[in-house]
Parts: sequence; structure tokens; C-alpha cells
Amino acid sequence: MMRSLAVSTLLAACVVVAPEAFAQEEGGRFYGDRILRCESKDGEDNICPADVRGGVRLLRTLSRTDCDENKTWGVSSAGVWVKDGCRADFVLGYGGSVGSGTGSRVMRCESKGNRWTHCPSETRAGVELVRQLSKNPCMRGQNWGADARGVWVSGGCRAEFRMMVDVANEAPREIVRCDSVEKRPRHCPIDTKGGVRVFRQLSRAACIEGRSWGVDDNGIWVEDGCRAEFEIHQKPQPSNG
Repeated sequence: MMRSLAVSTLLAACVVVAPEAFAQEEGGRFYGDRILRCESKDGEDNICPADVRGGVRLLRTLSRTDCDENKTWGVSSAGVWVKDGCRADFVLGYGGSVGSGTGSRVMRCESKGNRWTHCPSETRAGVELVRQLSKNPCMRGQNWGADARGVWVSGGCRAEFRMMVDVANEAPREIVRCDSVEKRPRHCPIDTKGGVRVFRQLSRAACIEGRSWGVDDNGIWVEDGCRAEFEIHQKPQPSNG
């Protein structure tokens, strides 16, 4: 009797607390502060306001309709958009697609033999762990972190990290798309002297610099199914004065 009463009390508490576990937002629903549910009801377009500067990833599709990036869902400066019946949960702040005004690049850093390792990189706009590669957990502040000169790892942490870059005040840029179709290598001619970074990944296959994409003096190369939009910065012109 007492056990049944305790279970009933617990269920009642869940009914009361569960609706408070998320906060309602216009057009979307937050579960905690990282999971956003965004729904296209009756096939209508919908924008769910969110801070997308740290990246957005599809967590789970809730609809029978497929949720395909840049077809039925995507990211803008205002948040996450969905259409054509796509309903899904999205993870915010752990890498992935980003809205306008923010660029990024992904770098691998590895602690081999549990040794402390430093990987030089630009970290002023922030660093996010994108994908853990090691069996040992990668925990920020314990066996990985960032300083003014780059990312450090220790204790066997091996992972891919995303360097966020604020491009609002940078030099003029151009967005170029380069696709590896059916995993075949492709070269896209473009002037890369001003610098290149992934602006938005379009493929399910990961676009990792040095592995599935890179640059040379004549352009951008992609392979292994990487399809992405790349941000090309124009090389500063020498002043006449």
C-alpha cells in the first residue's frame, strides 16, 4: 500500500514537473538550453528563434517526412528553419551548421600515449568539441582546453574541435560550393591566397580539413563525399599611400 502510494506520488510529481523542464519560445520549444524542437506543421515554413553561433546539428527526426539539411531544414542568422513537414530536435552549441555572421574550421588534436599536446590555432572567438575520437572521455578543463595560442589535450583525449571565427568585421569574402559526388575527388579552381574555411557543410559525410577537403595554390579540393560551401577571403590589396 505504502509502495503504491509512493509510486503514485512520484508519477504525480512527474506530471507537474515535466512541463516545466522546457521553456516555450515563439515557433520552437527548448528542452534545457541545448535541445531545440522545431516543427513544420501542415507543411508550412517555420523559423524557430535560437542562438546558432555555436553551430546546429540534427539530433533526431520526429516526422515521417525526411529532414534534409538545406532542403527541409537549415540555419539562418535568426535561428533554425523547417518546412515541408520536417519536425525534429536539434542540438545547439556543439558544432555543425552555423548562421550568417559566423565562420568556423575543424581541427583534430590528439593526446597520444596520454601525453599533453598543444595544437596551435586561432581561438579568440571560441572553441567547441565537435567529435570525440578516443575511448577516453574528453572533458573541458580536465583533459582538454584552449588558450590564446590554441587547443591543448591530455590524458588520452583525441577529438575534433571547431574554431569559431567572428567574420562580421573581416575582409570581403565570397562563398563557393565544392562537392565530392559519389566520394570522387574534385578540384574547384579559386584564388585561395586570402584564406579559406568551411562556411556550411552540406553532406552527411564529415568535411574535415586535411582529410576530406583542403586547399592548394589553385583552389579547393574535396573527396570522400564532402560537400560544402566554403568562405573565401579576398587577399588585402596593398595601399597606394
